[in-house]
Amino acid sequence: MTSSSLRPKILLLTFIIAFIGITSRLFYWQIIQGYSLNKIAENQATKQKTTLGKRGQIFTSNKHLLVGNKEMYHLMIDKSLIENPDNDLSKKISTILAERDIDDSTNSADLNLDLIKEENKDYLDSRLAMESTWIRLSSRIDREIKQKIEELDNPALYFESYDMRFYPEASMAAHLTGFVGKDEEGSDTGYFGLEGSLNKELGGKFQRKNFFTDALGNLLGGDNVLDNKSLNGRDVVLTIQRDIQFLIETELKRGIEIYGAASGEIIVLDPKTGDLIGLAAWPKYGQEKYYTFEPELYKNPSLANLYEPGSTFKTLTVAAGIDTEAVTPETECPNCEGPRTIGKYTIRTWNDEYNPNITVKDALAKSDNIAMIYVAETLGKDRFVEYMKKFGIGEEIRIDLQDDTSTPFPDKWGPVELATSSFGQGISTNSLQMVRAVSAIANQGVMMRPKILKQVIDHQSNKTIDITPIEERRVISQKTAQTVTELMINSAKHGEAQWIFKNTHAVAGKTGTSQIPISGGYKEDATIASFIGFAPAENPRFVMLIKLNEPQSSPWAAETAAPLWYRVAEKLFLLMNIPPDVTTSISP
Repeated sequence: MTSSSLRPKILLLTFIIAFIGITSRLFYWQIIQGYSLNKIAENQATKQKTTLGKRGQIFTSNKHLLVGNKEMYHLMIDKSLIENPDNDLSKKISTILAERDIDDSTNSADLNLDLIKEENKDYLDSRLAMESTWIRLSSRIDREIKQKIEELDNPALYFESYDMRFYPEASMAAHLTGFVGKDEEGSDTGYFGLEGSLNKELGGKFQRKNFFTDALGNLLGGDNVLDNKSLNGRDVVLTIQRDIQFLIETELKRGIEIYGAASGEIIVLDPKTGDLIGLAAWPKYGQEKYYTFEPELYKNPSLANLYEPGSTFKTLTVAAGIDTEAVTPETECPNCEGPRTIGKYTIRTWNDEYNPNITVKDALAKSDNIAMIYVAETLGKDRFVEYMKKFGIGEEIRIDLQDDTSTPFPDKWGPVELATSSFGQGISTNSLQMVRAVSAIANQGVMMRPKILKQVIDHQSNKTIDITPIEERRVISQKTAQTVTELMINSAKHGEAQWIFKNTHAVAGKTGTSQIPISGGYKEDATIASFIGFAPAENPRFVMLIKLNEPQSSPWAAETAAPLWYRVAEKLFLLMNIPPDVTTSISP
């Protein structure tokens, strides 16, 4: 066979071998390695971004910002970018951070600046000695501190931004808002108050998304755009009025100083809607620097702390007696000429003075313990217990605050327990339960559920949700409520606190001075002084409770809590635009 005849066959064979080779390589890259190559290309052309929406903001009823967010920074270092090691870098940064630490401290006057700088430097040196390439050196860096660090002009330093809670009204309403801290995984979590109870609603949403990029790594448009606002947590508008909240916090602190009390509370509620207009407790804490305060201050004492209400509870005993027609305002007490002995116990009046044949009307004004025992005994144990439960004693408030829970209700109801409970000793409640109960009297016998939310703003659905009032139940008849209101007006006019009664507005109120229970009995020479009332009596705009724990100037509510109540009420009349009301048509 000649070479000329072999040449075409060799050429054909070469083409066949080349074809097989190319086909094999294509099969290898496209079929065998295709998945891996697609993933490599996808990773080069896409970036994954994790986005967290901002935490929802909290506003007062008139849309003043109470709790918001501000941008803060983590100080980071990329050790691979350190070109010229700076042995003084930690010293320079520690000096800048010391200014922040001094400002953050609640006792900055007692701090040693040089010691803080040295402690900061030691910490930074330990961080820089870590083997990692990217290291977080510090957090809680604001824009001013960030700018000072940037002036160091070190290319290895950079910042990562994050949001931190911001309180434009300082520590106002701390027991209502709660605070944001970290959970076990280091994520932001709400604790106490609204932040705790509405943590999921307020918390921003996470979203991870792959973004397509060009050859230079720049994000492309189109479907790659992410609406961060849709990830934001819900904003909430409270029923709290900013000016009233400021007023009661200021007056409570002043009252505690004047009367030498250990602590105290003021609660203001709209009885017709259940709106919580203001709630103040002292001592309190600052939400932004919560970690500098004792943890026992975090709980809302108006929900978390139990107390025996004393004589303010007599309004409920009398209401139950009148509603069942067991007694009337003119019913006389047949056994009020002296102390009552029940079993091995002798029960006396608060001032050891006795009033034979005293009427129920006068007994409430004079706060007569013996007469209240008579009302409860005439009413009977079963009906007394029934009405106390209808008034919500022991029942949770069902308000959007983390500390809300039911409270113990007595299981044993012997003659002694019935007697002492009739005048508010031996039975425990919390402050908001007591306000809710008296609000039912103020609202013509109908109990409204206390609420703190006015509106919820949902950024995902772009809707604003109004929170409507909820009627819990009718507790007493309208006629009974009007009668008890008259008795409470009479009590305010002619009772122990009559010396401070004002004629400008009709007030229905009752003092309460109770002992403080401890293991084995009651605390010596210590009382809880309180005054609860509503105004204007014919058409109440607010119910207010003032409670002072262990006042030193006087143990009696008539000389401490009552004058503070009237001082605050006079200012509430102005803030709430309540005109003077000298009508006495419902006064006895």
